[in-house]
Formats: sequence, structure tokens, C-alpha cells
Amino acid sequence: DLQVTFQRHTGVRDYSAVDGVSPGICHQVAREEFIDVGDFIQATDSHTCMGGVSNALTYGVGATEYASLIHSGFTFVKVPESIRFELIGELHPSCTAKDVMLFILSDHARKELTLNRSMEYGGPGLTSLSMDERATLCNMATECSARNGICEGDEMTVEWMVEMRPGLTADEVRAKIVSPDEGAIYDGGTHHIDLSAIVPMVAHPGNPDEGIPSDPTNGALISAIGKVDIDIAYGGSCTAGKIDDIAYYAEVCAAADAAGMNVSEAVDFYIQYGSGQVKEYAVVQGWDALFRRVGVNVIDPGCGACIGAGPGVSTSAEQVTVSAINRNFQGRSGPGRLYLASPLTVAASAFTGRITAWAPTIFTE
Repeated sequence: DLQVTFQRHTGVRDYSAVDGVSPGICHQVAREEFIDVGDFIQATDSHTCMGGVSNALTYGVGATEYASLIHSGFTFVKVPESIRFELIGELHPSCTAKDVMLFILSDHARKELTLNRSMEYGGPGLTSLSMDERATLCNMATECSARNGICEGDEMTVEWMVEMRPGLTADEVRAKIVSPDEGAIYDGGTHHIDLSAIVPMVAHPGNPDEGIPSDPTNGALISAIGKVDIDIAYGGSCTAGKIDDIAYYAEVCAAADAAGMNVSEAVDFYIQYGSGQVKEYAVVQGWDALFRRVGVNVIDPGCGACIGAGPGVSTSAEQVTVSAINRNFQGRSGPGRLYLASPLTVAASAFTGRITAWAPTIFTE
């Protein structure tokens, strides 16, 4: 009631659920509807940094700081140090931007090179990644303990913004693009990442009882973890509920369907849409029907298992989950053991019953 009263008093956008269905996760809805190139955005959630995909400065703040911002109309900002990731090459078909982030988490973040810094993504490899994939890079900056993530603007940025904002012209978007200064100083260094060298990864759940924390920086190659049977596969969250993520799930489900396979009887597979727009697109593409046909539990848009809410949350310590969410802290998504993975890995694992890297021929070999 207080939220509704505040919304009506201030005249801010109303994103209330309609007939019990949310319009979606705030970070996804925000980039779809109003985060523009060159914007400066603060909000009370750590994954606000996802908006950096639009070449905007966006990051989360505490409730007190946000209340002060709302009251006064301005905020004090200390310019953070920066670290640059120069991307080259293209990803293997078995990998997504989530694998890139699991690599950065296991290496650069684990060494605290990203700590409280602005993570800047650029280079020729960035052009091979869609806007949704770039959003994954920015979204998971907070898992790296960074201040924010931001992508260089290019023609793909311009085209996406013009499509999403019918009132904008390409020239207007180009005029707002913020580029690195010539000779910019990167206190965290410039790090070159060859996307073609990235391989499918997970972040394992560790063992807090033995002093090994559950943490997104626990990177491991899927090829090195052995056989890990799963009980739950979950695809969703702001990190992995975007259109391209849903397309990845659909790619795997279509291959399984063609091979006459359904989701493993030992696994509960959940896919949750990141927004109403994403769901509508999935329905039009026939993906929603495909998911249901092969045995996926499809969930309406919103935050879910990532915050320990709704289907997809483990219910016992013995359960093992492979999930496309962003954090695997102990207890965050139920009492079980949770492995972070890409949308492709999550979907492939749901059909094999164990953590499995995706390959186009996996169900026909």
C-alpha cells in the first residue's frame, strides 16, 4: 500500500503486477524502457549495473543514499578507478557471455583486480556479442565486487536503442555515446580476453563447513568436475532471463525435441522470463510451447529462485542445482548445493541429468 501511495503521490511509473503477474525484473524492464545512452542511473539493487550495456553509468546504492537522492535531486559521487577488458575473437557455439563472466570471476575478480572499479568492456570481440550478451557482462560486475560495468557504444548499440525507443534517431543516440578518453588511465590494467579460448565453466558451491566458501569466483571447467548429478535446473533471473538467454534454452530444447527426448525424469527444469516483453517474444517464436512440450516448468516474469522465491529453489541440503543465476552463496536459493552455469549448460544438463556442456550434436551422438 505504501508503494502504491508513493507512486501516485510522485507520479513515477507504475510497474504494479496486473492480475498477479509482474511486468518483469526491474533491471531488464529498465533497459527495455528507459535507460538510454549516456544516462547516469542509481537504484537500490546491486544489479542496477546491468544498465551499463546501454553505454550508461549505472550502479546500486543503499536505501539511505537513495532516499537522500530522491529528496535533494542530486548525489555525491567519487569517480571510481577503472579496469578495461579488451575482447577479441568470437565465442565457441558451446559458450555464452556467462562463461566469459565465470572466467573473469575466477581470475581477475578472485585476485581483487575488479574490486570497487568500473569494469569497461571494449575491443573487436565486443562487436560479436549481442546486446543481451553484453548485458550479462555488465550485470555480473557486481559479483566481481566492482562499482559498475559499462560497454563501449557502437552501431549495434545505436540500432538497438532506435528499435527500443521509436522517438529517437540514430544520430541522436550517436551524439550521446561516451567513449574512453585518449590516454585513459586504467588503474586495474588492460586485460585482453580471447573469446575463442573461453570454454564451458561453472562456479562450484564450495564447502563452507570446511572453510571453502560458496562463491561465484569458484570457477571450474566442466571438463574437470567429473560426473555431477542434478536435481534442479533453473534458467532465469536478470542475468539469464533475456531474449537471447531464452533463445539459448530454446536451441537446446529444440535439439532434444528433434531427438525425441524430454527433460530427465530425475530433474525439475524451470525457465522464468525476465520481462513481459521477453515472454511475448517467446510465445510468438513458439519457444513457450516448445518448452512445455519437452517438460519444462515455465514461470511468468519476475525475480524468482535467484532471491530464494518461488519454484526452482532447493528444499533440502542434499539437492544439487545447476542454475543460470548470478550468485551461489550458501542458502541464497535454498539449502542445497548450487552450481552457476550458462543458459546452454543449464538446458543441456536438464536433459542429461548431470552437469553437461552443450554441443549441437550432444543428443545424436
